[in-house]
Amino acid sequence: MRNIIAIIPARSGSKSIKDKNIKLLGGKPLIAWSIEQCFKSKIFSKVYISTDSKKYALIAKKFHNKYPSKISVI
Repeated sequence: MRNIIAIIPARSGSKSIKDKNIKLLGGKPLIAWSIEQCFKSKIFSKVYISTDSKKYALIAKKFHNKYPSKISVI
């Protein structure tokens, strides 16, 4: 199996919609949809979330329990 990674950028400084990456969409934060789609695709062996926000990092880390050892927040 090839080692293919995904990097999801989630910066907190949106100019149009404040904190858009953690706004709820269909009952989940927007970033959650991105994470889940990475794993549903079965293409990526690891997903990295790149963020400048501790708040965003905490939300992304909640998915670590769902996908152990396959998600990291950097």
